[in-house]
Parts: sequence; structure tokens; C-alpha cells
Amino acid sequence: MSLRAVVTGGSGGIGSEVVRELRTRRWDVISLSRREGCDISDEDQVVKAFSSLKSLDALVHCAAVLIKRRFTDMSAVEWDVQVASGLRGAFLCSREAFRLMQDRGGSIVFVSSLSGVAGAEKFPGMAAYVAAKSGLAGLTEALAAEGREAHIRVNAISPGAVDTPMLRIAGVEGPVLQPADVARIIVWLASAESAPLSGANLRMDP
Repeated sequence: MSLRAVVTGGSGGIGSEVVRELRTRRWDVISLSRREGCDISDEDQVVKAFSSLKSLDALVHCAAVLIKRRFTDMSAVEWDVQVASGLRGAFLCSREAFRLMQDRGGSIVFVSSLSGVAGAEKFPGMAAYVAAKSGLAGLTEALAAEGREAHIRVNAISPGAVDTPMLRIAGVEGPVLQPADVARIIVWLASAESAPLSGANLRMDP
């Protein structure tokens, strides 16, 4: 029987590489993204997407939105869109994953960011994005504790600049990581090969 994974943001720069890497390893992969007809910040859509699954071995949360804007110029709608995709979506999808993993365990991987790591360099115009990624760091630790008895492992990865379209929006210059390299670490975290690691947030510098 194939292992099954759900990948949010599976049509994006990192997410598409995660989907490719998992499928190369013969995982059955379900990709959830707005481009593919699922808004992961919408509770009804998330519940519907997961309701068709009988089992789940891994959830990889890659989905994120970046609207680069000075904090004083940012609207509440722009703030909400970014936090909804990055953090609310993580909550909704993880809740459904937990329900499917209760009896047999599993792995959840949050794709955070170096910008969400305390003490790491921050850049102007990215307040909502940084808030969402910082929230993922805390959620990783909280869910790792909550999932321990059910053998549900929860980890995060916090890469620095990655060569994706979102990096062009951020306008950050300097050394970059390649999406495929980040994806390999994510897939390792999602797989049993990384057990019993849980509650970790792996920093990945370019």
C-alpha cells in the first residue's frame, strides 16, 4: 500500500518540488491550493477535501501568501489574507490530519521561514508574513506535545531565501537555496526516516 500525503500549496515553488519528490518515492499525493480549487483558509473546503481520505501518513503545509507592503499602508484585508493562508490554513489542515492519524500515527511538516525565527534578520514590508511564520514555530511545538501519545510527529523547517517567485516579491538579495534541496529535507521530515524527531524547527541557511 502506498503512503499518502497531503501537500498544501502544492502548486507553488517549494510545494511543487515536495509533490514531485514524494511522487518520485511512490507516495500517493493530494495537492491542495487555490489554483487547484481549494482555499485552505476556508474551513468548509478543508473539511470536504479531507473527508474523502480514509487514512493519512503525512501533511506538508507549504501554503503561504506574501503581500509586500509597509506596515502603515497595509489594510486589514491584506493582513488577514496572509495570516489566513499561513497560519489559519495550518490549523485547519492539521486538525483534519490529526483526526485521520489518531489510530496509526503520522507526520506533519510546517514550512516556516528563517524570517520567522527569533533573532534572524527581518525585512521591511513583511510584517504579516513574518507573524504567520513565527506562529508556525509556536504551533509546531504545541502540536508536537499534543500529538505525542498518538505517535503524531510535528516538525518545521525554516529556510532562508529560496529561489521561487515569492522571493522576487520579497525583493531579498543574496545567496539562495534551490527548491529541490529544501524539498528533500521536507520529505525526509515527513517520512519515517526522521523518526522519532518531533517538535524540531530546522534552520536552513543559504
